[in-house]
Amino acid sequence: MDELREGIKRLTAAALAGFIIVCLMLTYWQAVAAPRLEDAEENNRAERIRRRVQPGRLLTSDGLTILDARETEDGWERVYADTEAFCHLTGYNARSGLQKTLSDVFYAQKGYSQPWEDILQGRPAGNDITLTIDGHLQQLARRMMRGRRGAVIALEPESGALLVLYSAPTYAPAEITRSEDDYNVFRYDPEKPEINRPLQGMYPPGSVFKVFTAAAAIDAGLSDPGAKLECAGAERIAGTLVKCRRSGGHGKITLRRALADSCNIAFAKLGNELGPDRFRGYVKSFHLLDAANLPLPTSTGRMADFKGFKGEMQLAEASFGQGASLLTPLSIARLTATIARGGEVVQPFIVADVRTAGGRVITRGEGHVLGRAISKETAQAVAGMMRSVVEEGTGGVADTAGVEVAAKTGSAQNPAGEPHAWFTCFAPADSPSVVVTVIVENGGSGSAVAGPVAVAVLRAALGK
Repeated sequence: MDELREGIKRLTAAALAGFIIVCLMLTYWQAVAAPRLEDAEENNRAERIRRRVQPGRLLTSDGLTILDARETEDGWERVYADTEAFCHLTGYNARSGLQKTLSDVFYAQKGYSQPWEDILQGRPAGNDITLTIDGHLQQLARRMMRGRRGAVIALEPESGALLVLYSAPTYAPAEITRSEDDYNVFRYDPEKPEINRPLQGMYPPGSVFKVFTAAAAIDAGLSDPGAKLECAGAERIAGTLVKCRRSGGHGKITLRRALADSCNIAFAKLGNELGPDRFRGYVKSFHLLDAANLPLPTSTGRMADFKGFKGEMQLAEASFGQGASLLTPLSIARLTATIARGGEVVQPFIVADVRTAGGRVITRGEGHVLGRAISKETAQAVAGMMRSVVEEGTGGVADTAGVEVAAKTGSAQNPAGEPHAWFTCFAPADSPSVVVTVIVENGGSGSAVAGPVAVAVLRAALGK
């Protein structure tokens, strides 16, 4: 009898152990390994399912369909509209652009599935996605940037809604996927059209970064718009020779005037007065080096660490936007929006809503405040200084906008050729509703080259 009881115990223990192992294996494959298996190239189950689903459309906020689908013998094939304006948004296949990152939404998979609507519709259908992007503004950006490389961004500073996210040069999605040769020509194009420059482009910010240094210095109590600074035209600051854009210098100059006429020396001195710790603190509070946190590939900014025997020199250079600093155009647009909305940093967004094939809204997008970078009073002071850039400084091109504009120009030196041309602005100056940031690679003058692009987009966004 004892041997029988022992046998039963061993059998029970073995059965229990087997049950536990099965549970653990099921948990692993269904919960832990499932995402990896779903994304594996060898797994074509999801692809077979999606071939039966009519994918949803991608639309702009003003009703343009920029990505559609047509049925073929092999399933559904994507149809692109105005590829020059929207290619970096749509992508060129299911593994690029919003087609990749919002795939589950387009095909009504996982949390976006609508089985009851499929039954009522009689066939499986995906969800339509409406972007915050204004299609006609995006097309205007395309026309203004024709023949150039760079980026155009427009957004609403209060809501964070992106109105324009344009990258140049562009490509034709349907053409580059026709053959391996076509794709290789595209992939190795020296103009690098695949890069979505607003989010992935990394550029020295140049003089547009002086907006940040001015804001940090005022907020820290070190300066104010009327504070006097000295500019001799060329000075050695923290071991590096800093040259002003005016060879003879400005002499005694207020901070307001230093921003309006883009004095490098004044801002190099301000940066060193701030010191590395406070400077890094404001970089963090402005979220300057953060990724965009949008459903598209993005880059993060880079700066020197301001440590060691070169630290002071690096800080002086960074304070007027040069040295080792590299930022994305979206980072500069968000910096500008922070000033426009009174010192709060907004998280931009690009998806306005998601609708089922039956027209029911299942998701709405919205921006949110990431935190306060500077006080409201500081933001107002800097906004006033940016207005002076237009009224009496380098940004006079924006005086043609038909509305009071606050702006900053920039010509960022780079080792690969002519300076990059920057222009960032918002309007109306006293009650901002639109921010526009433009960079033209190797464009030279920010005011002469990037400025007209920004002003044209700004005027159109404001209905001027």
